Order: sequence, then structure tokens, then C-alpha cells
Amino acid sequence: MDMATILPWVVLAVGGAVAGNILGALTRGGGGVAGRTIIGAIGGVAAGYAAMSLPAVQDVAANWSALIEGENAVHLANGITGAIGGAVLGLIGGLLIRSRG
Repeated sequence: MDMATILPWVVLAVGGAVAGNILGALTRGGGGVAGRTIIGAIGGVAAGYAAMSLPAVQDVAANWSALIEGENAVHLANGITGAIGGAVLGLIGGLLIRSRG
């Protein structure tokens, strides 16, 4: 794979990891920092996949690329899409995964 193929997926995963960590930490759950990071990254990539596969999600995600002009607009849209997916799974993971102590 070349860098142009894998970069959108990396941006989605990083956006999801950041948002998953934030919401997982706010709810004081999610299996620690590593657990929240993994859950968020999976959620970010899943949101990107949903944005490619489902027309309704694709229409919403296309609005974020209009926030800035230039070549970085696609990366911003991927980052926001990943952050939303990571935030959703981070919130769910933070509420459902709790320590027993």
C-alpha cells in the first residue's frame, strides 16, 4: 500500500482515538488509556467505513470538507468523522466498561 491509500484510514483512527480517550475519561471508564485508545480508533475507522458505504452518512460527512479550502479539507473531514465515531464508541465503552474496584 502506498501512503495515499493508508493516510485517510490513519487520520480516521487518530481522530477516533483522541475523541474516544476524551469521552472515555469523562465517563471514568473504558478500560484505561489503552482500552479507550483502541476502542476510539476502531470507532473512527468504522465511522469512515460507514461514511463510504452509506449514502446518508456520506452526505453528512461531505459537509465537513467545506469548512476549509485547499488540499487539507479532506483530512479535516476524515479527522472529524473519525472523532465522531470514536466519541460514540468511547462514550459507550466508558459507560459499559467499568473497573470492579
